[in-house]
Amino acid sequence: MKLKVVAFWLVVFTALFVFLQTYSKYHFYFIEQTQLFQFSGEYISDKLLIPGGFTLVLSEFLVQFFILPYAGAAITAGLLLIAGLGVRGIVRRIVPDTNLFLFYLIPVVLIMFIHFDFNYLVFGTVALDIMLLVVCLCLRIPNDRWRIGVEVLLTPVLYGMIGSAAFLFSILVAIYELLNRTPQYYWALLSCVLAVLCGICSVYFAALGEYRFAFLPDVYYHTALEPKFVIYFSWMSLPVILIISFWLRRKQKPISKKFLIAGCGVQVLILFLLCWWGIPEYGDKKSIKVKELDYYARTEQWDQIIEASKGPLTNYLNLCYLNLALAHKGQLADRAFSFDQKGPLGLMVGWNQTEQISILLSEVTFVMGNTALAQEMAFEAFATAIGEGNPRILKRLVQTNLIYGEYPVAEKYINVLERTSCYSSWANEQRPFLYNDAEVEKDPVLGPMRKSLPKDNYLSELNNMEKDLRVIAETNPSNRNAIEYLGLFYLMSKDMAGFKGMVEHYYGTDVLPALPKSFQEAVITLSEAEPDYWKRFNISPSVVQRFAEYKKQVLANRSNANALPGLMRRAYGDTYWFYFMFK
Repeated sequence: MKLKVVAFWLVVFTALFVFLQTYSKYHFYFIEQTQLFQFSGEYISDKLLIPGGFTLVLSEFLVQFFILPYAGAAITAGLLLIAGLGVRGIVRRIVPDTNLFLFYLIPVVLIMFIHFDFNYLVFGTVALDIMLLVVCLCLRIPNDRWRIGVEVLLTPVLYGMIGSAAFLFSILVAIYELLNRTPQYYWALLSCVLAVLCGICSVYFAALGEYRFAFLPDVYYHTALEPKFVIYFSWMSLPVILIISFWLRRKQKPISKKFLIAGCGVQVLILFLLCWWGIPEYGDKKSIKVKELDYYARTEQWDQIIEASKGPLTNYLNLCYLNLALAHKGQLADRAFSFDQKGPLGLMVGWNQTEQISILLSEVTFVMGNTALAQEMAFEAFATAIGEGNPRILKRLVQTNLIYGEYPVAEKYINVLERTSCYSSWANEQRPFLYNDAEVEKDPVLGPMRKSLPKDNYLSELNNMEKDLRVIAETNPSNRNAIEYLGLFYLMSKDMAGFKGMVEHYYGTDVLPALPKSFQEAVITLSEAEPDYWKRFNISPSVVQRFAEYKKQVLANRSNANALPGLMRRAYGDTYWFYFMFK
């Protein structure tokens, strides 16, 4: 029998791991960035002072390993498995001979649903696991008085260790003692009273900000946001399972083998239907692609982003990552229109004051050479980050402060990163730049960025990049990205007057000694009937020849207006002429 039980849970763990790794591979890399565990006595002691601090530290310790391949899926599957084992221990204490494995797995599936939300903290699942294991241990105490006494005494201890999940603990033990018809069961209500007092005191003394954090799973979610209702499902399921278990104990009768087999089939069907409904509903499939591209950007796998961006693109975030990758490869203005561009928001998405968009905008403005806005966006991301911050943000703040020569500030952030396990080596590599201008100026990343710093102070504007890009391009003409982003902003906005002024002003100078492919195509668009104007910009003969063929095709098919875009896309979908005419 024990072998069957072990085999059953091994199958459950394997199924969870394979599914999570397949479905949420990049989700775990994404989650790792949202929490920053530090090997520091001060960091840990500060956490331990708040309700649930012990569990929070434990969960952040586990999350730091999500950066490793397969670790996120394995750790999450393990935490879900512990929850299932905890529910099994409770149910079998009530109904020892039950074959209803559905009871064990429904809470597991419900917890899995909330894990798909990147604003949910693993803190919540670790807290639930500890709570369920403590309930199991309490129910193993045979003496009723001792058991109730332990449950009551453990409540405030648990509240300090796991936070609001201790309130759920008090509800579960009170229900158990009531339905178990324990003599003097009402003493178990003291557990609920103590949990309520702990919650009230936590809010009164400002350890927690709101009562929902004191009594609900909201505390295990990004505290600046309202959680989705799915976060309550697993909590609500546990008292229901407890009540049904006692009902089954009173109604339990011997069952035939056929009925047992049919019952197993029904349970499997219910679990399948639950997953069939819940995974699409809560799986956050829309963000899967963005998380993948974000991982490639963070690890500087620019070719992977470009390869993953072929075909139709409907999301501005995807396009923003694509154009960021092209800029890092030095191919932005040459290859931008080879992809499914949708407008200037594909170059730089609008800022919505969230952590992830701020990080992306910091990446984009950094590759442009705009240190001021890259730092500003990093600060904005830091302000909205959960807990102690995001390592990616801290790395950017180290870089920008080194560029500006603000060495004491850079050193402060280096000190923080040195207290981590996964980023300490990177932080150590930045120490030689501290208080050493020569080393900064020699570095292939920091040096060009310092060279791009404007000579005069002025106010940078995120919603109007034209002045910034012109100043950067003029200050450091070797930075091709500044002038190419500027030109593409004009082209994707179809601001041909702005583009004309730019190329006429900069062409032939150090800023724009030659026109990239899309700029050449745009010059022809400016004056398709004036070939003499093209000669001024040394347009490639191959570009001129291709335009002649393009124009011929348009004229030959202009009577078929509905089919024309499709016909032209196949042969000329990678040109600015197609974008200008059909998008």
